[in-house]
Amino acid sequence: MKSFFKNKLIVPLSTFITLLFSVATFAQNQPDIPQPRGPIDFSELNNIIIFIVIPAIIIIAFLIFRKRIFKVKEEQQERLKDKNQSENREK
Repeated sequence: MKSFFKNKLIVPLSTFITLLFSVATFAQNQPDIPQPRGPIDFSELNNIIIFIVIPAIIIIAFLIFRKRIFKVKEEQQERLKDKNQSENREK
């Protein structure tokens, strides 16, 4: 009996969600914004900075901070491990 009510509620809910998201995606189409036309021209310095240098800096920064985050987590785990060992020795 519970599955009957569950299925009865799923169909209208899924239909509502589908209609809601289809309207939302259609609403994001903005006709007055210029669209890119053709490949990127790398002879201009602005394009090189925007499409090559800035993404490279972001990737390098991510890799550096990721290593730092792993080191900090390892240090915290070691501190907790040492703290637990010292508490166990006291008991």
